Amino acid sequence: MILRLTGAAVRAIIVAILVMLPAFLLTGITQSGLEFTRIVATIAAVFVIYEYGFATPSVIEFRYAAPYNRIRFMLLLALVLTPAYLISIVLDGQVLNGTLAGIGHDVFALMDYKYSPITIVAKTLSGNDAALHEAIAQAIAFNVMISTACVLVFCFAVFTNILRFAGEDFNMWLNMPTYKSYDVSSLQERLINSAFASMLIAFLIPLFGPTAVDVSMVWFSTDGVLAPIAVAWVTAIWIYLPAIYLMRAAALAKVAMTRGDKGHWVPV
Repeated sequence: MILRLTGAAVRAIIVAILVMLPAFLLTGITQSGLEFTRIVATIAAVFVIYEYGFATPSVIEFRYAAPYNRIRFMLLLALVLTPAYLISIVLDGQVLNGTLAGIGHDVFALMDYKYSPITIVAKTLSGNDAALHEAIAQAIAFNVMISTACVLVFCFAVFTNILRFAGEDFNMWLNMPTYKSYDVSSLQERLINSAFASMLIAFLIPLFGPTAVDVSMVWFSTDGVLAPIAVAWVTAIWIYLPAIYLMRAAALAKVAMTRGDKGHWVPV
C-alpha cells in the first residue's frame, strides 16, 4: 500500500511538472495565466494519485501493460515542449534559423495546401504576426513528424511482439476498467468495434482542428490574441489526440486478436 501510494505521488509530481513546463519556458506569462496553470497541474496531480493510489484503476486503460502509458506521457512531453520552445524563441526576439528550422519549414510546406486544416490553424493562432506564424507552422510540422513516428514504431512493436502486449499475464479487467460490464462472449467483437471507433476518431480530429481553434479564440483570447501558453497547448493537444487514439486502436486490436485466439480472458 505504501509503495503504491509512493509511486502514485511520484507520478503525480511528474505530471504536474509536465503541465507547468510551458509556463517555465515561455516569457511574458501573466499572473492569472500562471495561476490557472497551477490549478490545472494540481487537478492533474490529484487525478493521477486517485488512479494510481488504488489497486484497481477506474479510468486509465492499460495501467498494468507497460510501457503503454509511459509512451503516451513521453509523446505528450515532446509535443508540448516543441511549440513552447519555438514560440519562446520568437518571443525573445530571436530568428528561427538553422537545420531544424529548415526541416520544419520544408515539412510544413508539404502540408500547406488550400483548405489544409494545418494551414488554417497556424494562421488563426498567429494572427498577423509573421514570426509567430513561422514558429507555429514549424511546431505543427515537427509535432506531426514526432507523433507519426511514435505511432508507427508503437504499432510495429506491438504487432511484432517486441512489446509483449496482451500476453499470458495480461489481465483484461484491470487493464480495461471500462469493459468490466461486458459479457465475455461478446468481448472480442466489442474490442474490435472500439478499435475501429478509435481509428475513426483519430482521422476526424484533424478535420475539426480549425473549429476547435476558433472556439478557443472566442473563449480564451484577449483582443483576438491567444496567450502563448494557450497556443502551445492547443498545438500540442490537437496533434496528440489523433496519435493516442491510433495507438489505442492498435492496442485494442492486438488484445482482441491475441486473447480471442486463446479463447479465455484472465479474471480479476
